[in-house]
Amino acid sequence: MPSLEPRRRSRARFEEDDDEQASGSDSSKRQRHVPSRTLSQEDGDYQSDPDIPRSSRVKSSPSRTDRENSISEFQTGAIVRVLVENFVTYEHAEFNPGPNLNMVIGPNGTGKSSLVCAICLGLGYHPRHLGRASNVGEFVKHGKETAIVEIELQSRPEERANHVIRMQIRKEDNKTKWWLNGKESTHQSVKALTNELRIQIDNLCQFLPQDRVAEFAGLTPVALLQETLRAAAPEQMINWHNQLKELHRKHKEMKVRLDACAETLKGHETRQQGSQADVDRLREREAIQKKIQDLHSARAIAEYNTLRGLVTEAKRKKQEATLRLQELEKACGPALQAVNRKEEYRQKIEAVVGDRKNALRNAELACDRLLQAIEAQDERIKHIQNKKNAEESSHASKRSDLAKIRRTITDLEAKLQNKPPEFVGSEWNQKIRQQEHILRENEAEQRTLRTQFDELKDLNSRKNLEKADLERDLEALNSQEGQKLAFLRKVNADAAKGWEWLQEHRDEFEKEVFGPPMLNCSVTDQRYSDHIQSLLGNDDFLCFTCQTKNDHKKLSAQFYKEMGISVTIRTCGNEFASFRSPLPREQAREMGLDGYATDYLEGPEPVLAMLCLEKRLHASGVALREISNENYERIVNSGLLNWATGSTFYRINRRREYGDGATSYVSRKIRRGRFWTNQPVDHAERLTITRRINELDEEIQEIRKQGQEIKRRTKEMDEADEPIRQQIEALRREKNELQKAATLYATLGDKIATEKRALETTQKELVECRNRIFDYGAQEDQLILEKARSVLEHKEQLSQIRDAHQALLEVQIRLIEADSDVKGLEAQNAHIKQQLDEKKAEIDQVQAELGRLKLTATAARRKVEEAVDDGGTGRLQYLNGLVEDKTPEDIDHEIGAESTKLDLIHGVDPAILRQYEKRAQDIQELTQKKEEMNARLESYTRRIQHVMEQWEPAVEGVIGKINDAFSYNFEQINCAGEVGIHKHEDFEQWAIEIKVKFRENETLQLLDQHRQSGGERAVSTIFYLMALQSMAQAPFRVVDEINQGMDPRNERMVHERMVEIACREHTSQYFLITPKLLTGLRYDERMRVLCIASGEHMPAAEDAKKMDFANLVKIQRRIVASAA
Repeated sequence: MPSLEPRRRSRARFEEDDDEQASGSDSSKRQRHVPSRTLSQEDGDYQSDPDIPRSSRVKSSPSRTDRENSISEFQTGAIVRVLVENFVTYEHAEFNPGPNLNMVIGPNGTGKSSLVCAICLGLGYHPRHLGRASNVGEFVKHGKETAIVEIELQSRPEERANHVIRMQIRKEDNKTKWWLNGKESTHQSVKALTNELRIQIDNLCQFLPQDRVAEFAGLTPVALLQETLRAAAPEQMINWHNQLKELHRKHKEMKVRLDACAETLKGHETRQQGSQADVDRLREREAIQKKIQDLHSARAIAEYNTLRGLVTEAKRKKQEATLRLQELEKACGPALQAVNRKEEYRQKIEAVVGDRKNALRNAELACDRLLQAIEAQDERIKHIQNKKNAEESSHASKRSDLAKIRRTITDLEAKLQNKPPEFVGSEWNQKIRQQEHILRENEAEQRTLRTQFDELKDLNSRKNLEKADLERDLEALNSQEGQKLAFLRKVNADAAKGWEWLQEHRDEFEKEVFGPPMLNCSVTDQRYSDHIQSLLGNDDFLCFTCQTKNDHKKLSAQFYKEMGISVTIRTCGNEFASFRSPLPREQAREMGLDGYATDYLEGPEPVLAMLCLEKRLHASGVALREISNENYERIVNSGLLNWATGSTFYRINRRREYGDGATSYVSRKIRRGRFWTNQPVDHAERLTITRRINELDEEIQEIRKQGQEIKRRTKEMDEADEPIRQQIEALRREKNELQKAATLYATLGDKIATEKRALETTQKELVECRNRIFDYGAQEDQLILEKARSVLEHKEQLSQIRDAHQALLEVQIRLIEADSDVKGLEAQNAHIKQQLDEKKAEIDQVQAELGRLKLTATAARRKVEEAVDDGGTGRLQYLNGLVEDKTPEDIDHEIGAESTKLDLIHGVDPAILRQYEKRAQDIQELTQKKEEMNARLESYTRRIQHVMEQWEPAVEGVIGKINDAFSYNFEQINCAGEVGIHKHEDFEQWAIEIKVKFRENETLQLLDQHRQSGGERAVSTIFYLMALQSMAQAPFRVVDEINQGMDPRNERMVHERMVEIACREHTSQYFLITPKLLTGLRYDERMRVLCIASGEHMPAAEDAKKMDFANLVKIQRRIVASAA
């Protein structure tokens, strides 16, 4: 059988005689000190590349040949091999499971569940399916950087080689790297492969790790059906179920929407009927209003027709007046010709005057332009002069700079002749460092002294605090409370520390919190002290009592988390008066008891109530004398459970669940009580405290002396440091001066060269500046010449202006003469002109009236066009029909009549009509929508019925097979079980119902977490999983420690059925992980047992091959036989 390497110890490699299975291990911690042949050494060239898939470099195990011969027994997707490196508890291990049942056994902590983790993670699933760590990096072995998991899966019949999935986990960044069949791949590719092979790690019916067994038991019947179908039903059935759930969801949503639509439609129709009368009235008003509006439009047509007639009449009058004017002008023609000729002459003179004015204006504009040009030339001349002046200033400045540079060169060349003393920096640094070293040594000693002084201060503070505590303890010994507190510190220092904190923080709780009963309770009669204390335990004297849950939480957080002390905290919310003695005191005295424990105990009622609740002191009798046998029997029969009489304590333990006979009796001798005693003050403790205080005084005086000495030495060293600092500063100044002089002398050559280059540059710039001055002078002369030309042109233009002005005066005089001649002729023909003017005025008047009428008619036409708008010819004909031969006044009368009718009809809110029409449209849309939804609802119903006809018989068949196997399994253990399906109109609510019966007088009951015990649930769970085995769709199944909690009888029967079912031909691979098995269990040739062992006596890996496991079994059998 294989052995796998544990977390800390090396693990040997075992081989079975028949080579049915094998697993290897190497590289244990014990092997690191001796040469050994590891996998990487065997692989040669591959040992330097950790990323090369392991499948390409690991040699075959000894049983590989036999395994390949039986490889055809594996179903497609079954696990053929699992290899792990640096994974959880393993450094290196290889598993070779069988095709049927694989029993993985070994003690707790050896790494069985780590195999389950490797299968889950190595096939690309998340750690959450394990119920353990949430990050893959947590599965890397402690102290390692990476882990490897490699899984070989059985291929399909048509494929040539098995699928090998390899995963590398990096602990540092919590990342994974994947290979598939020796080639680097992705996580998505691995998941795609596992999905194709129907591997279902996320299905608790197929993969049940140890930490999720309780989760499987807690699956709801609905979830159990889903997981069962995934595990046992074909993919098509699952698709049908999903279709049914989706179709029912859509059907339900559509039904809700249809009902809502019908309800809305009904409401709209009801409101529509109620608004009908108002709508009719509103429509009648609207008809009248429309007619009134049409009459107003028709009035515009009537008004337009009237205006057209007036315009025609005005045109006729204009024509007549024009004819009369023409006849008058013909009669007066000769007299007017002279006037007209003179008028034409005057008009020609006016034209010449205009031309002469334009010529004068143009001449003046040309003169202005020349003047502006002269002003612009003046500006340019000034600009050139400014530039020239600037260059002349720059020339003077550069000549001054040239002289300065020459003087600087002369000075630098003179300094170059005077070489300063040689400067050696290292010597000066050495001198400074020597002084600094002395100063640092002094500072280090000062720091040491300051550290010592601080330590002495801390020590002095601690000694003073200790002295103050001891003085308080010494003072407390003078009181009873102080003595109790001192005793508490001896008995339980944590309780004393908690009591001191509680006294300072009492006001922070909802109700009063009480300290240990040994402090706040006392015995009223010391004769009963030992008897009462015998009824209590040590925690009862030292516990703290809270009255509310919030106070309990707060006190627990303070004591346990903040202070880190271990004390007992109890909560009691009952009133002390609620605890009554079971027998009257007179009857108790008749039985030899003096009373109950609470009769002789006083203290805070909440504390007494807590003691009654925890130790039933109110029902515990006490007596100073021993009781007789007769009274003992009477007390036993009375129902009292605890009592202390004489020197003996009695207790009766009754177990009701086992009947009246399940009673035990306990008696012991009453010991001397440690608490609640009136003992005198312990003088030895007083002397001890006093002696310690005196010792502390001496230590404090010694500490003060040492502190004074440190202060004196520190002051002396401070005074000695000042001359050293002054000397260091003087050395640094002298060094800087010498270094500066040496540096300056070293740079003189460069400075001289720089100054000479500056001299050359300045000389060049001086020449360039002189050239620019000459250029600016030439430009200035040229601009002055251009200005002179412009002045001459301006003078010539002024002469042209004078000539143009003279010509204008001449023609204006002629115009005055022509005006005078025209006026003379007009005076001679005034009567003729008056007649003509009257005729012209008449024509103008008629023309004005005609224009006014045309404008009015045009406006009326626009009104007609607006009234007709987009109505076209039909609208115009309708309005003309309203007009006929009516005048605007007739139409105004009709409008008044219709308005009167409108006033007689009561007004209605126009919004009612809008709402009515909107509802009518909504009703139409809702009706259409309702019909569409009805059609879709019927479609969903038909589709559900169609899928249901296929799915329901199939699911009933699957559940029926599971029920047959489940019932048969229970019959084999003389119990009963049944698996049924709960049907519901909502396919989301279809569920599996598991009913079991473990006793003859019971009926079948639903399996849940409340009715059955843990062992019964475990049996039911494993039987249910076994019932799925023959129909399993997944290639392998894993169950981890399902047999834990079963009694031996059930475990043996379950094992029998499991072997029988899982070892049949053509069943899926099965892994059962368990830490222990019973002896004498059934074994089948098809099952394989993988034993995982670890321990300090395990042989090293190099010795594992020499071990003969079969021989070890024979030795063990001989030992057992000899012992028998």
